[in-house]
Amino acid sequence: MLQGSINGREAFMRRIANRLGRGEPLASAPQRDVRGVPEHYAVVKLGMSDNVQLFLESWSALKGQALVVKEAEAPQAIGAWLRQIAAEHGVTRIARWDHDGLEALGLDETLAAAGIETVPWREREDDPEGAARDAAASPGGPMWANRSPLLRMTERAQLGLVWPDCAIANTGTLALLARGGQGRSVSLVTDILFAVFRADQLVTRLGEAFELIRRRFPDAPSLPSSINFVTGPSRSADIENDLTIGVHGPGKVYAVIIE
Repeated sequence: MLQGSINGREAFMRRIANRLGRGEPLASAPQRDVRGVPEHYAVVKLGMSDNVQLFLESWSALKGQALVVKEAEAPQAIGAWLRQIAAEHGVTRIARWDHDGLEALGLDETLAAAGIETVPWREREDDPEGAARDAAASPGGPMWANRSPLLRMTERAQLGLVWPDCAIANTGTLALLARGGQGRSVSLVTDILFAVFRADQLVTRLGEAFELIRRRFPDAPSLPSSINFVTGPSRSADIENDLTIGVHGPGKVYAVIIE
């Protein structure tokens, strides 16, 4: 069996070599002259306005919707857009990160006036409605009904509201670092994801995002419990290459950039 495996490997490598126009596989690994980011790519430095434009193009190409607002107009403009989206998609409950930037916008009050409940990611003592519902829905699974009240309330929200740690312009990506007040469930279990961030939080490429994370969290114990990179709506194509939207996360995504 071992000999057959070796022969199979050699045949496989020979087929690859032939496809590359080589008579035989290479006897040694090719020389690697460049490590890390190629210089021609590393020297690209975009200004804030260019990063904003690049993010908008990348985000739109992924079927995400975006809005750019001035700081003075942000509370009113973002609140109005959230209410519009909620009306279009029947949103009655919004889960949000417990973030100072979101608090400053006063969105909870704006949404409450439209009859929309907001659930900040803060631990709470009880959730009778969720406990009763889960107990009735899964009488044979008490552990399911005994989940934290916050998680039960969040999973009944249709929209998740987050403030990314940074956003990556050339791929249209949000970097979400889960930690206290910023639960990953807010961006994973809801049908819709709505992100708000400042223009100066944009970086041009993924490597810059990793550099930022390393600076903020220099050692392993300080790292967030998870780091999620969200690039457009959730997409799955692992079954018969049939593309499906929204199976493993939100199927609709929105972003607001505050200048």
